[in-house]
Amino acid sequence: MNATAKKNVVTLRRIEGLSGGFRKRKAEWYVPGDAPKTADDLTFTSRDSNGCICWWDVTLPKTDYWSAHVVLGRAYAFEFLDLINNPEAEVYEHILSHIVSAQMRWRGHDPCGGAIIEGFHQVISEYVVTGSARR
Repeated sequence: MNATAKKNVVTLRRIEGLSGGFRKRKAEWYVPGDAPKTADDLTFTSRDSNGCICWWDVTLPKTDYWSAHVVLGRAYAFEFLDLINNPEAEVYEHILSHIVSAQMRWRGHDPCGGAIIEGFHQVISEYVVTGSARR
């Protein structure tokens, strides 16, 4: 397997009123050799005729199976996580907020579009809470 690992250690500061004091979360993410290095490398982004990035340019699969759409959203999320954990990547600090904003505008196109976004956020949520996500 052609992969490199980057260990991320996140320390959350103590918040008054919460027990437990400081929490540490350690996570290892194995980044494939062909991992995205810029937002343009993500398959769900594109550029318009003026060169501005479209943060969520997704074509719906030709199926009405909700689970197929969820799996596609999960795949997009893993691609995103490969980007943000890639030590060679150029990542904009607020990239996730741009993606979520674009998803909110895009979702109205089709009811199954919500399943793609659901799958994406399942993975991102799992990663934020636990420091890992099941592929």
